[in-house]
Amino acid sequence: MKLRENQLPVVSMGVEFFRTPKIKPSIIVAPTAFGKSIVIAFIVKELKEKVLVIQPSKELLEQNYEKFTTLGGEASIYSASMGEKEIGDVTYATIGSIIKIAHRFRSLGITKVIIDECDRYPRNPTGMLRRFIDASRVTHVLGLTATPLKLQTNMGDDGPFSKLVMLTNRSAKGAFFKHILCVSQIQDIVKLNYWTPLVYQSYEFDSGKLVYNSTKADYTNKSMEKAYEHQNIETKIVKKAKELSDRKSILIAVPTVAQATRLAGLIPDAAVVHGETKKKERDRIITEFKSQRIRVVVQVNVLTVGFDYPQLDCVITGRPTSSITWWYQFVGRGTRIHDDKENCMVVDFVGSVQRFGKVEELYYAETDERWELYGSGKKQITGLPMHEIGLFLEDGTDLGEIVTEDGDIEKVYMTFGKYATKEVRSIPHYYRKWMLSNITWGPWNIKIKNEIERLEKIQNN
Repeated sequence: MKLRENQLPVVSMGVEFFRTPKIKPSIIVAPTAFGKSIVIAFIVKELKEKVLVIQPSKELLEQNYEKFTTLGGEASIYSASMGEKEIGDVTYATIGSIIKIAHRFRSLGITKVIIDECDRYPRNPTGMLRRFIDASRVTHVLGLTATPLKLQTNMGDDGPFSKLVMLTNRSAKGAFFKHILCVSQIQDIVKLNYWTPLVYQSYEFDSGKLVYNSTKADYTNKSMEKAYEHQNIETKIVKKAKELSDRKSILIAVPTVAQATRLAGLIPDAAVVHGETKKKERDRIITEFKSQRIRVVVQVNVLTVGFDYPQLDCVITGRPTSSITWWYQFVGRGTRIHDDKENCMVVDFVGSVQRFGKVEELYYAETDERWELYGSGKKQITGLPMHEIGLFLEDGTDLGEIVTEDGDIEKVYMTFGKYATKEVRSIPHYYRKWMLSNITWGPWNIKIKNEIERLEKIQNN
C-alpha cells in the first residue's frame, strides 16, 4: 500500500502535529474518497508512539483497523460491539466503550488521540468525548472529517433558527477544535482522477409544503413523508431503478422505514437497511450488496457516513433535506474510484441539486483567519440561517439587495400576514413559495410579489 501524492503532505503534517509540544486540538479536512483510513494508518505507523484512534462506529473501526494492520502494524481493539477489549500501544476504540476507563489510558501514558469523523461528536463539555479527554489528560487531539461543520441554534425575533458553522469558529458553546491543520479540496482530487465523475439527473420537486422543525435545522419527518407521498416519488424511483439496468449497485434514500419497505418490495433484487435492522441481518445485506447478489439497497438514515463500497455506481435520493452535510455524505458514497465503473449516477427527485448545487463544486475558503464553506456560484453556505443559504457570495455580495437607479439599497417589507413588518428576504423559502401560489396579487402588493420572484430566482440559480 502506497500513499498518493496528495496524501503524502497530509500525513507529514499529521506526524508533525503530534511531535509539536503544547499544540491545540486541530482538524484535517479531507473529502470523501480521499482515503482518511489510509492517512490515519500512515500517521500512526510513522509516529511510532502510543496512540489511541477513536471512531464513532463499529464499521469505521473495522475499516481503520484493517488499513493499519495491512501496513504490518500491530494494534489492539477496545470495543464492546466488536467483542474485544484490549489496550495496546496502538488502540482502535469506540468512545462508548472507553468512556469509563479514561484512568487506564492515563496510567499507561497514552496522550495522543486521533478522532475519525470528528464532526459527529457534540461540542459541549459534558459529552462523552470531552469527558474522556479531560479525564485521560490527553495532550494532543487530531480530528479528521470531510465535513467540519455543526448545526448551531440561535434565537431570533421569530423564535429559534439554525445555521451551519465550522467546528473551529467560536460560538456560545465554545469550540473544542481550535485550528484547521490543512484542507484538501474536492476539486484537487477531481483533477488527480481520485474522485469518480458524477453524472446528475435532477427532476422537478415542489418544496413549498415542506416545514422546518422547531429549530429550523431540517424539515420535519412528517412533512418529508407527505412530500414523498403527494409527489408520487415512489413510482418515480421504481421506474428509474428499472431504467438504470446498466447500473450494478444502487443506493436509495427515503424518509421512513414503511416507505423503504414498500419501495423495496416493488424493485427486483432490493433490500432494506435502517437503524433498527438487526446486526446479523444488516451485515448479511451489506455483504450481499457488495458482492452484487443484491442490486439495490433502500436505506433510512444509515449508510451515509463511513460506508465504503467503491463499486457503488448509482445513488438515488427520495428524501428531502435542508442539510448540506447529509446531501454531501450521501452522494459521497458513490465517489470512490474503481476499475469497474466509469462514473456514478446521482438521481435527485427532491430538489437537492437545485438547493445546494453539485457536490464537486463545494469548497472551503479562509478569510481573516476564519473558514467558511461555499457552493456552486461561490454562494456562502455556512454562517447563515438555513433559509438564507444562497443569498450571499464569498466576496460579501448580498444577492438579497435591490439597488435603485440612484445607487441606493432598497428593502422590501411585508405589509400583511404573520410576517408583517419583516423583510421579505427574511421569510422562509417554503413560505415565500406558498405565497406565490396562494396569495391574490394586485397593485397593492405587487412589489412584494416581484421581490419574492426575484429571491426565488436567486435561490434556484
